[in-house]
Amino acid sequence: MNSRFLPRLAGLLAAATLLLNPAVRAADEDHETDSATARVKFTDQGVPGTLKLSIPWAELHITGTDGNEIVVTSSLDQKGRAEVDDEGFRRLDEDVTFELVEKDNVAVVTVAGDNAWASHGAEFTIKVPRNTNLVLRTSLGGEILVDGVEGDLDINSMNGEVTLRDIASSAVVNTLNGEISASFKRAPVKPVSLSTLNGEIDVRLPADTQANLRMRTHNGSIRTNFPDKLLQTKTEKATGPVAAQEEATSDLQREMSREQARMNKEAARVRRDVARATADAAKAAIEASRDAIAAAVEASVEAAVSVNVDGVAPVPPVAPVPPIPPLPNFGGKSIVGALNGGGVDIKLTSMNGTITLRQAK
Repeated sequence: MNSRFLPRLAGLLAAATLLLNPAVRAADEDHETDSATARVKFTDQGVPGTLKLSIPWAELHITGTDGNEIVVTSSLDQKGRAEVDDEGFRRLDEDVTFELVEKDNVAVVTVAGDNAWASHGAEFTIKVPRNTNLVLRTSLGGEILVDGVEGDLDINSMNGEVTLRDIASSAVVNTLNGEISASFKRAPVKPVSLSTLNGEIDVRLPADTQANLRMRTHNGSIRTNFPDKLLQTKTEKATGPVAAQEEATSDLQREMSREQARMNKEAARVRRDVARATADAAKAAIEASRDAIAAAVEASVEAAVSVNVDGVAPVPPVAPVPPIPPLPNFGGKSIVGALNGGGVDIKLTSMNGTITLRQAK
């Protein structure tokens, strides 16, 4: 064979391999998008494993698959991966990176670097075996999407929507600011609790679900398309706005209390940096406000104590303003009911948002 033809043939074969092999093509696409991928397997694949993730702020998309490993793809670099740029340099100081480790059937995704809070805007696409249990924490925010995971879900989010699709087990979700949407592919057999302070809650359940329901909102409505013959409900007497707010926040406070100490420690450094950067501006603003208030008070005092000048009578004192009466006790809205005779406990709580309970088609 002509020796000059061999390099050309090799090039054609490589191009054909890239076009015909999806795995090679996907790897090349990952490289082009500058994403990093890490993989691990659970130690004991005979029992459901647990994935734990705690990140200050990131977008999460977690999908349940029929595979037997966890695959994490992120816009952040993987810890320990020394990449060389176009000029032939590699970075020696620690950039913001992610790490995936597994031990005793628990896989953990963490973010590390000079400032882990700089993960703001990072994206994580994660594939897990369908029966994996998830424990997800986002300290500041970011949207969370869980699709097709049938294990137990434990999610705490500060800001951002939480969307659960085709889940089939327990779900405990708490968020401060964000909507919660959950659809169950099968009737849940473990307790479900969804709580948000500011946001709507939308839940879709199979028609054969047996559950004891408790739904509460203060500023919003509660609605359903389940027929009366399946869902029997009654209205609980509300005890006022304060009690409604306490009830709406109690679950959230309990769930997030464990995270508060860690969040405070991590946030302390950020607060110190912000305080140093804004101290001078804040001091100037306070001094300007103090001078303006002092001038206004002095003018008011001079006007109040002025006496008969050029025949003008002194200004009489202003009568005290009566206190504002307390707001009426409007209370909250609380509905309890039994779906198909009752069963697993399902609790839906929103301080400011509508609660919608849907029957899956």
